[in-house]
Amino acid sequence: MSARTALAAAVAAAALIAVTQSPVSFAAPTSPPTPTASPPHAPHHLAMRTNHVRFADHDPGDPGDDPDTNYQGPKLCSEYYAQHPARKVPDAFGGRNPLAVCGYTPEQLRFAYGVTQAHERGAGVTVAIVDAYASPTMLADANRYAMNHGERLLTPAQYREVTPAAYNHLHDGVCEAPSAWAVEEALDVEAVHAMAPQANIVYVAAASCDDTDLMAALQKVVDQHLATIVSDSWGGVPHSVYGDEDPATMSAYSALFQRGGKEGISFLFASGDCGAEDPAVECAAGSARPQTEYPAQDPWVTAVGGTSLAIGPFDNYSGEAGWGDRRSVLAGGLAWAPPAGIGQWRFGGGGGTSEDVPQPAYQAGVVPDALSTSLLTGTKAPRPMRVVPDVALAADPMTGFLVGVTEKQPNGRTEYGEAEIGGTSLASPLFAGLTADAQQGAGHPFGFLNPALYAKATSGAFNDVTPASFGQRPGTVVDLGTDNAGVHQARLYQLGDDGLLHTGTGFDDVTGLGSPSLSYLRSWQ
Repeated sequence: MSARTALAAAVAAAALIAVTQSPVSFAAPTSPPTPTASPPHAPHHLAMRTNHVRFADHDPGDPGDDPDTNYQGPKLCSEYYAQHPARKVPDAFGGRNPLAVCGYTPEQLRFAYGVTQAHERGAGVTVAIVDAYASPTMLADANRYAMNHGERLLTPAQYREVTPAAYNHLHDGVCEAPSAWAVEEALDVEAVHAMAPQANIVYVAAASCDDTDLMAALQKVVDQHLATIVSDSWGGVPHSVYGDEDPATMSAYSALFQRGGKEGISFLFASGDCGAEDPAVECAAGSARPQTEYPAQDPWVTAVGGTSLAIGPFDNYSGEAGWGDRRSVLAGGLAWAPPAGIGQWRFGGGGGTSEDVPQPAYQAGVVPDALSTSLLTGTKAPRPMRVVPDVALAADPMTGFLVGVTEKQPNGRTEYGEAEIGGTSLASPLFAGLTADAQQGAGHPFGFLNPALYAKATSGAFNDVTPASFGQRPGTVVDLGTDNAGVHQARLYQLGDDGLLHTGTGFDDVTGLGSPSLSYLRSWQ
């Protein structure tokens, strides 16, 4: 086992992959498109949530913990996809499956998505990251991570933070803890820097996860023109069991995105980590019905979905599947339960057809009519509607990104560690970094990005992610070794099943136009 593999395995806290994104709410834009239905509940505000998926902290002595959290992280993992077969567990899907990836490094992701080959590194471009709260160790963590992996350090001139005078909702349970947002911040900063090592990064902290505080941070980016690209790895459902988002709030969001786009600012949003937000699945608790997330479904932002990415032994792109994972557990060390192929659906890239936002002009002629009029509730829309995501990149935690952050570790101490993290919270900053590279090559800001993206739909700038494009057996194994009773513990994850959402030839509601191909950056020159 290499030092990187050993480190990744040591800091992975448990077998449970925890989805930290949960329902939020929203409202509809005042300038086109407009809302199509009145909310069934009283409008209100709910807290926005992060969209990252990771190995969770656990307390082995707490009998109330999920059983998955009572085991240490993987004993072995793969530095590239399918490097090591899982030899001590039953076969599945017609053969032996590989051990999960330890976490891809910046170098691997740059080569797989064509950054290394194109030579642009985001020089002269500034990317803003907007999250709630702020980590006191962010720059130190990013530079320790860079040193560990032979990356360019972030200089003080290259990285800065804009923070509010005070923070809200620190102790009332409204928001995820600042420590959870610190993990999100580390993921976002390190992912942008991985794809655009020479770009400037400005971290803009919101006073809390409340959408009004997050909007104030976004307003600051626009008013002060702090950046030309903004990555946002948070969101939530517009229709929750607690009520619907205040329409005036979403109108204000949308007007801000539209104004920023006209001023040369590109807004990117994670599409979510719970597929179609189907209330029947665990991660969508609180969702009133299957639906798309907001702000990702706003017509003036670029929604970034998720894939399972296979990177080969030479950092080569080896295929992608639409992100959606089903899990089976090793029962008694002898068999998978439920059997492979019918495991519990755990998480996947957000997407689908919005019930609130009519189809924007840039999607006409690219998004199939059958898709744009088929709502996630199973009903037919009277006219074409907005479909998300627009593009997709690596998000599956089984093929995620190795992230370094100072936080509470499995040993109980607060210190720096590295572990694999996924989610569309990864896909959005990866695409932000890639957009910074493209902007450097083009020599000018893009502003609202979607019309130009959709104009490239048939240009070869995107990998068409289909059920056949992965080219690998659809399973991966998290091997946890033996527990305290001497019983072998492992998890089998079936890749490429996003529940109510489906990949297909051309535009689809899991990956949109597809993932950036090796010619994506050249297409902007």
